[in-house]
Amino acid sequence: MRTLLCAALVVAACAPGEKAGTAAGGPAAKYVGTWEGRSYRTPSDTGVPWRVIMARVADGTLRGTLTYPGTTAPPVAIRVRDYSDTSLVEELGPYHSRVADKDVVTRAAGRVTGDSLNGTFEMRPPGGGAVIMTGTFRAKKVTS
Repeated sequence: MRTLLCAALVVAACAPGEKAGTAAGGPAAKYVGTWEGRSYRTPSDTGVPWRVIMARVADGTLRGTLTYPGTTAPPVAIRVRDYSDTSLVEELGPYHSRVADKDVVTRAAGRVTGDSLNGTFEMRPPGGGAVIMTGTFRAKKVTS
């Protein structure tokens, strides 16, 4: 599911993110780094692998880039909209989902426990409208 993130941006995204926890370190520090995971449309789905690189940018917000290892799909911009010590809400895109075969924006919400991040996502058209696809994701932090 080329739609996920499900979850961050080496290049800066277009819109500003939220500034929750902007103190040096703080909750943002646990999200900075490289995450590898999979997104799933159904419980029996084997999942689509992805990698997210998350960074704190000069204005204090979290941004990231999502890539799909082994594919030529372009990177997907991630803007963190809200985060705390235990949860994260991100917006990805707009980008072209190969699974949905449409241009989409994905919203992902996850909970972090240790070096694991698990959550849900939903895709919609970039201009708004009905949900195109929903699913879950699981990720593990591999570097800080």
